[in-house]
Amino acid sequence: MKKCCVEGCERPHYALGACRQHWVRMRKYGRYEKIRGIDKGKCSVDDCKNAAHIKGLCPTHYQRQQKYGRFYKVSGLGKRKHPYYALWFERKQAGALCDEWEDFWRFVEGIGHKPGPNWFLVRLHDAPYGPNNFKWVEKLRRAPGETRKQFWARKWVSRRKNFPLYEEDRWLRRRYGINLEQYNAMLAAQNGVCAICKKSETSFDAKTGGIRRLSVDHCHRTKKVRSLLCFRCNSVIGRIEESQEMVKALSEYLLKHRKEF
Repeated sequence: MKKCCVEGCERPHYALGACRQHWVRMRKYGRYEKIRGIDKGKCSVDDCKNAAHIKGLCPTHYQRQQKYGRFYKVSGLGKRKHPYYALWFERKQAGALCDEWEDFWRFVEGIGHKPGPNWFLVRLHDAPYGPNNFKWVEKLRRAPGETRKQFWARKWVSRRKNFPLYEEDRWLRRRYGINLEQYNAMLAAQNGVCAICKKSETSFDAKTGGIRRLSVDHCHRTKKVRSLLCFRCNSVIGRIEESQEMVKALSEYLLKHRKEF
């Protein structure tokens, strides 16, 4: 049987004087010698010591990128066994996730590592969870020997620290049926001034020591919110009890004495 023409090769002849292996090399590369892998450096993924293969990636990481859009390993158990799956699924079912975080793996990358077992995920604003609208907050536990009253006082201080506007938003919802976002929209529409006197608020709040926010004026009978008023205008309306007769009498009184002087 005719042998391969390549020196040292004992394989049988296939075509053009060479065995099948050397014939393929000649047809593909134009030579019989084996083509050694070109040194393309190491894989660009951190902590990967494998040689780069395509686009700066080793075959493993290149295939993961092509198939899953990420470099890290996908567990054979799937995302349902992931510790963040329940956290993600509950918020997705409630429609509380932004479009980007509808994808589970983007959600996992976005929230990062949980600081500890007693930490939970909250929103900073009244909007869907997203890259700029989330925060890990520690869940407080009652300390040994701590009374219930002391625990709730400590918890309240922590809440006010983590969510400075929480109580104000809660009070607006309970008292007037609007949230802080709606209040701010009304304030912007009025250019930050009173709807009656067209002036900025000047009175101080005894609790905070700062300038008061404009008061929410509403109808005491229908509970419908009307506008935002300064403390003075809101107090006047409250004292005359929305009486048209009283408003008319006050106007006539002021006009009468203005003529006298």
